[in-house]
Amino acid sequence: MTVEVQDQAQVVVVHVVEEARGQRAVLEGRIDVHTVADLRLALHRLIDSSDGLLILDLLDAEIGDAVALGMLVECHRRSRRAGRMMVFDNVCERGARLLRAVRLHPPSPAATV
Repeated sequence: MTVEVQDQAQVVVVHVVEEARGQRAVLEGRIDVHTVADLRLALHRLIDSSDGLLILDLLDAEIGDAVALGMLVECHRRSRRAGRMMVFDNVCERGARLLRAVRLHPPSPAATV
């Protein structure tokens, strides 16, 4: 499944891949106040529609502002309430610092194998 979230000049693409232990959602683009509302809806559908591990792959994504970070925290909490485990993978150094600041540590590579 591929979802495009766009706001005038900005696009965030979400590719969802089924894996043995759950799903991997690969995000591409800048996540910020302009794209977060539609992206939140897409992630909520993904969290609610399945079970097991959910890996958010942020290799080609940029956490652009506090609104984006808040949305990731909220989706992480939603996944826990739904009985799912959500982890972050391929996070850039800046993104890892932000996630650590809100106590959402990126997993070690062994966590996603």
